[in-house]
Parts: sequence; C-alpha cells; structure tokens
Amino acid sequence: MTINQDTRIQRRLLVTFVPQAWINDMAIPIGKPELKDATAHLLQLSLAEIHGLKDKDASSDEFVDAIAWAHYGPYEVQAVEAVKYYFAVQDLREITQEMLDEARLGLLSAQAQVQHQTHPESALEHWIVTYGEGALMFSCQAEGIVHAIEQCENAYPGETVLGAFLVPTSSDHANAMAANLQRANNAITAGELTPV
Repeated sequence: MTINQDTRIQRRLLVTFVPQAWINDMAIPIGKPELKDATAHLLQLSLAEIHGLKDKDASSDEFVDAIAWAHYGPYEVQAVEAVKYYFAVQDLREITQEMLDEARLGLLSAQAQVQHQTHPESALEHWIVTYGEGALMFSCQAEGIVHAIEQCENAYPGETVLGAFLVPTSSDHANAMAANLQRANNAITAGELTPV
C-alpha cells in the first residue's frame, strides 16, 4: 500500500447527528440532521471497537457529545457509512490495525486519497426509503439510490425495500418533509395509524 503524507489533506470523519425529542413517548427527529466532526473519537477507538460499530446503537451515539451541542434530549448518530468512507472500505472488518495506525499519524492511503477527492462528503443527498409491510420510512444521507437502499437494508435486515426517493433540495421543504415522514412512520409503528 502506498502511503503519502500531505499536509493539504485534512481527512476528517463527519458523522450524521439527528436530534430528537420525546413526543408521546416516541423519539421524534426535530430540526435538520447535521454533520459533526467525530475524528478525535474515531482515532481513540480500538480496532475491535471499530469493527463492532453499529448505527442506532450506543457505539455510534458516542461519536457525538450532544450536551456539548446544547442538545439534552434523545438523538441518533449515523456513523457506520462515514467510517467506511473514511477508510475507503466496503465493510468495517476490512479496516486493519495498520490502517488505523496510519490514520492516527495523519497518513492517507492512495486509495483513500482518490476516493476522498472524487467522492466528497458534500455529494451526499437526502433520501427516503420505504420498507416493510406497513410502508415504513427510513431517512438517510446517500450518494444515490443504491447507497440509500443499502443503508436501509443494513439498518433493517430481512425487511423488504419498497422504493426510495430523493428529498427536494430546498432545505426548509426537505426538513418539513423529513419531519412529517418520520412522525407518520412513528405513528404507524405505534399502531396509531394504519397505512393505506
């Protein structure tokens, strides 16, 4: 593996922080999902901890200090895809101790350099994926429809994916749509609504 040390490369791990609030005993997303720099947390983890990361789990929630961001309610952190992107791998188990040690030294493999230059984090878009018998909705940041569906399948293994659509780019419209979809999803899950 060719390693280059380049001070111009500022590789940062950006995870997605989804603030929530308790509404009718349900954690409902509020506001816009935000990208947070979690590089320092990643680089203090052991290789075993990185291999064991899961979204919708304490292992990913620990990437963000919500109180430091003045959020005192529930929240969710989506970190797995960001960590895979950071190391330019398809699966967390492909990350080696050598790769982790190099990242701690600020080194970047040639493969990771190419990926970070050709697929910047800003290329991610907001997608909604429908899944399951009740047409539940999964919200994520993805490079495209295939990436969005993969994230849904990883989050809800065994569930049938029904479709996916890109949320419009107007931030106010996108935030309102995502919030309404999440409320409907939670109501269906709680049995308060019956899907049509």
